[in-house]
Amino acid sequence: MHRRGTARLLAADDPVPRHRNAPLSSVKAVVLTHYHPDHMGNAERLRTQAGAAVLVHHDDRAAAMRKSRPALYPLWKPPVLHLVGHFLRNGVARTAPVAEASGFTDEEVLDVPGRPRVIHTPGHTAGNVALSLADREVLIVGDTLATLSLSSGESGPQLLPRFLNEDHDRALASLEKIEPVEARWVLPGHGLPWEGSPRQAVKLARQIAARTS
Repeated sequence: MHRRGTARLLAADDPVPRHRNAPLSSVKAVVLTHYHPDHMGNAERLRTQAGAAVLVHHDDRAAAMRKSRPALYPLWKPPVLHLVGHFLRNGVARTAPVAEASGFTDEEVLDVPGRPRVIHTPGHTAGNVALSLADREVLIVGDTLATLSLSSGESGPQLLPRFLNEDHDRALASLEKIEPVEARWVLPGHGLPWEGSPRQAVKLARQIAARTS
């Protein structure tokens, strides 16, 4: 998230900014790291009520607009069923698709507040991305990495569980894309912010992946 005057870039699952004493009209853009409903959050509301632009990688654009089939999870596995139940209880099924969204590509610098640089990290979804805010020493990784396991509760940088990734091996390979990024903070979609370099976070994620594979 970045503030420049009253123009703001908002993560789609961030609460609408009433508690920051900012009007909805201050939100100029919503950049999605991928199309999953727990990350799309308020995107359509902000598009219609604030006039915010919604942006997503080209490979996830159709899914964000519900023009392709969503992922299917192995619900017969108890940990999967428990997690999906948690999402449903917290309103994920009520997330509205976006009616309009612009697509972007790998390495594109987006013309929105903060001017994040796109790093395409496919695997979790085909269009999954991380966003580099170099001037803030921040890397927003979305679901490229988590710092809390959604199945076991283990903390530390790690991939999401295999059943949540469309292509787990590709998600592991995509860590190479964020490894060289210079940043002080790594901000995941699940778990606490990680204070440290992406290189350190990737090293720990690979260790957990090797241990749990």
